[in-house]
Amino acid sequence: MSSLQPIQALNLDSVQQQAFVKYFHSLPDKPPTTVRIFDRNDYYSVHGVDATTSAREVFSSISNIKRMGIEPNRLDYLVLSKGNFEILIRKLLLVRRYRVEIYVTEGSVKSCEWMLKYKGSPGNLSQLEEILGEGLGSTSDQSPCLMAVNIKSDTVTKGRLLGVACISQGDYLLSVSEFTDDDLLTELETIAVQMAPSECIVASTENDDYKALKKVMVRANITLTKLKKSDFSTEGLIQDLNRLLKFKESQQQDANAFPETRKQVAMTSLAAAIRYTSLVNENTNFGRFRLVTIQPDCFLHLDAAALTALNVLPELGDTSHAPSRSLLGLLDRCRTQHGKRLLAQWLRQPLRDINLINERLDIVELLVNSSQLRLQLHDDHLRRIPDLQALARRLTRKKANLHDCYRIYQAINRLPSLLQCLAEADNATVHSSLAEPISELNDDLDKFQQMIETTMDMNAVDRGDFLVKPSFDEQLQSLAEEIEKLQSSAEKELSKAARDLGLDSGKSIKLEINPQNGFYFRVTMKEEQSLRGNKKYTIIDAVKGGVRFKSNALEGITEEYLQAKSSYEKVQDNVVAEIIAIAAGYSECLFCLSHILSRLDVLVSFAVAATTAPYPYCRPLLTEELDEFVLKEVRHPCLEVQEGVSYIPNDVTFKRDSCLMHIVTGANMGGKSTWMRSCGVAALLAHTGCLVPAASAKIPLLRALCARVGATDREDKGQSTFMLEMIESAAILRTATPDSLVLVDELGRGTSTYEGCGIAWAIAEKLATDSKCFCLFATHYHELTRLPSLHPRVVVNSHAEASVVDQQLLLLHRIAPGPATHSLGLHVAKLADLPDTIIKYAEEKQAQLETNLFEVESSVKTEETSEGQRLIVDFLRKCKKIQETVSSDEEMMQEINKLKQEVLQQNSKYVRSLLMT
Repeated sequence: MSSLQPIQALNLDSVQQQAFVKYFHSLPDKPPTTVRIFDRNDYYSVHGVDATTSAREVFSSISNIKRMGIEPNRLDYLVLSKGNFEILIRKLLLVRRYRVEIYVTEGSVKSCEWMLKYKGSPGNLSQLEEILGEGLGSTSDQSPCLMAVNIKSDTVTKGRLLGVACISQGDYLLSVSEFTDDDLLTELETIAVQMAPSECIVASTENDDYKALKKVMVRANITLTKLKKSDFSTEGLIQDLNRLLKFKESQQQDANAFPETRKQVAMTSLAAAIRYTSLVNENTNFGRFRLVTIQPDCFLHLDAAALTALNVLPELGDTSHAPSRSLLGLLDRCRTQHGKRLLAQWLRQPLRDINLINERLDIVELLVNSSQLRLQLHDDHLRRIPDLQALARRLTRKKANLHDCYRIYQAINRLPSLLQCLAEADNATVHSSLAEPISELNDDLDKFQQMIETTMDMNAVDRGDFLVKPSFDEQLQSLAEEIEKLQSSAEKELSKAARDLGLDSGKSIKLEINPQNGFYFRVTMKEEQSLRGNKKYTIIDAVKGGVRFKSNALEGITEEYLQAKSSYEKVQDNVVAEIIAIAAGYSECLFCLSHILSRLDVLVSFAVAATTAPYPYCRPLLTEELDEFVLKEVRHPCLEVQEGVSYIPNDVTFKRDSCLMHIVTGANMGGKSTWMRSCGVAALLAHTGCLVPAASAKIPLLRALCARVGATDREDKGQSTFMLEMIESAAILRTATPDSLVLVDELGRGTSTYEGCGIAWAIAEKLATDSKCFCLFATHYHELTRLPSLHPRVVVNSHAEASVVDQQLLLLHRIAPGPATHSLGLHVAKLADLPDTIIKYAEEKQAQLETNLFEVESSVKTEETSEGQRLIVDFLRKCKKIQETVSSDEEMMQEINKLKQEVLQQNSKYVRSLLMT
């Protein structure tokens, strides 16, 4: 990171400072996600809250911030060198997704004659290309994505160095990342979830790294394809990038200028991906692609297990998008295709920037409260917008036609009425983040509209034909006149044929045309007898619609007509090619417009989903402090919309000084899992910028959301339920931090009771004491309810309430404080109609086992506990020494048995109780 040299402070006297402070405060209001930067020729300055934002981005500290002016109107400011200015612009636009306004002065830098000269946003970087270069720009629309991964041994850390590259051809985007990862490839899984590739290519190998990578891709439902190792060679890569990448005007046409190309392992993956997709074989790709670094830390950490546990996306192959089956299905009220893609991306990439989250929430809350605005946008404006991203890509690839141009023209025509609708909201955030960018793009696209109006035959459009105006080209005009004359001649032949056959022209006999036969006459089967024996006419065929026939004169007209039509189409094709080439110049504007409209579409979709829910949603309060996490009367949004469901809401409360972990017990089907999922879904929705299904919500800004929920296995992949639990639990332990939410449900199944209980205990205690994360830990091991006594003010007990009334189990679906008083598994078994003999025997066995466990617990509580533990430790130490001295297994077992008898002779109740169990 470059230092702040040599400029440290503004070179302004007190009068000039006061004048600038006054001018700065006179500027119109803006959201915190717009940063204003002032160009002072040799350096730049940023002021107010923007100074704090900029200092954190560039220097990771606010120590460089200074103050100008006099009390009470003092103003914070930060001075940036040109190098730091570029770093800031890149981070704000490409990482934080903020907007930037750059002011320049018309006179002296010491005067206050400022004007807004440049503006940039994540979806519109055209004015800042000289600073950023389009190679680093990105659009947010999600399109099919290919990932390539290469793993090398890191000689410095002795770990795994991963190079990842993604190609999104629909966005003309190349994304790369290089990082060290653990043996479970946790970071790779996070990137895979965020980028959502449909396929991952790797070098052909069968080592442990490949096996770990394969497990990640299996969990994320990503197809894995092996390539030859030689495909991961960077030979010729720079030359390919020089052709594919879009460089800024003043930049040397050399891909080496991009810092991403210094990520050597990532470049091997990018080279393989480019070869696999044959990008350089299509010349329309040249000068179009951007190269960016993947930024996973900008989003809430989610792995595949969390996506599955919270039902964020529908299962593969599920095209129903049913609201009760997934969050995507519930929230997808989008009216545009690019909006639908962006919604899925937002759900995979919940934000971690509180300003960006609140900006989304501001707009959604406005739309919820303004039904007229919401309905106008949803039911009228947005549903008429075509897939502009796909149309822009067709233009770029020279695959578009006049119909595509007309669809774009129609969308642009709707923008003024859409802008008028947004203006009626009279909201600064809506104006800055939506209306103003759309208005500017509308101005940029004005000449596109003029071109379409000048070149297209709008009268033909009404008939469903998309043609160039004949008057646009002299040759077309001449051919059009010839075609019109031939049509007129054909009409005369129709009148002549009607007189010859005694039929009514245009009614019982008609003139028709098709590409195969040209002009022909047609009469109904009823009038067919009038043709019999008439040698002037030749019958073409007889079909259900009637008899088709022609005359020699009409056939001659047809030949001339088809020849003229063919010539017209050839000339028109040349004109259309010129139109498409000109229209392709507007593709960047169309990509930007697509992004902004899809963003509006998703926000409207959030509002529609919230207003059509059975019960009201609330706006969550996001905080940067990790003191508490409180949800009042939270509901599961997918479950409450199911038919016939009357949802019972519950509260979730975490407080740093009293309750970080809930040990949740209670009857099966009592609502434990639903309660936990509703908490996770609320956190995810809040970070996405959506209202949450609760009476109120106070949610800290989280780094990660981890979940281990559900009893599933992957027999086809060789993974049992227990193995899958252990893999997911290991990932949670490595990921969880104090700013994480962890959901664990019924851990420890698939192995012995004591092993399972021990594992669940160890994991719960680790999460509570070391990770110190917010955690809901549901378990069927009642022993875990002792944890609160060992870790007071950290762990608490909660349970799903249930009652037994007249030998019938009544599940209340309420979560209450304290542990479950007793297990209700036998009552659940009765509900499942298990035979009475089995139930009775189970009750007897339960009583016997509980008696033995009571004796164990009683002995643990006596004063002999410490003495018994000392005897066992001493026994184990002696066993270890025996292993070092004896020469055979038989001799070792003899010595151990002797030691065992010595321990038993001590008559320790603690030892005997352990042996009995």
